[in-house]
Amino acid sequence: MKREPKLDELDKRILRKLQEDATTSYKILASEIGAPESTIYDRTKRLKDQKVIKAVVPLLDGEMIGVSTTAYIGVSVHPISTIEETARKLAQLDEVLEVHEVSGERDILAKVKVSDTTALRAFLMEKVVTIGSVRDLNVLICIHTAKEDVRLSIK
Repeated sequence: MKREPKLDELDKRILRKLQEDATTSYKILASEIGAPESTIYDRTKRLKDQKVIKAVVPLLDGEMIGVSTTAYIGVSVHPISTIEETARKLAQLDEVLEVHEVSGERDILAKVKVSDTTALRAFLMEKVVTIGSVRDLNVLICIHTAKEDVRLSIK
């Protein structure tokens, strides 16, 4: 089991602010939070070193860059002992944003983004079904996204 780092209230305040805008300078963070800039820098560095902050990346609008189709692919694998290997192979594909081992009718759930349904079909036929352990697929194409966010609720 993963050991969770102890987060105090200052760590949580820093994380909340960074989730609003990860490009905020240490100086501005310090001013808004009411702590010395050196403390904000040290805490942020520690949070990165501990992998609490895994990455700092922009949240792109897929439609603005030509990647407007979102789909969820439910994958059944056989034999079931290949689930981790299959998940790793799916995770290596550029179109795949998330891969989860799940309970229920399918073994794996993957979120993908592609340009359109033609690209989705090509992705499925050329990349997914060629993974030897993939037994069956169920594809859900998003027709509207009401919310898409990566920010976590920090209590």
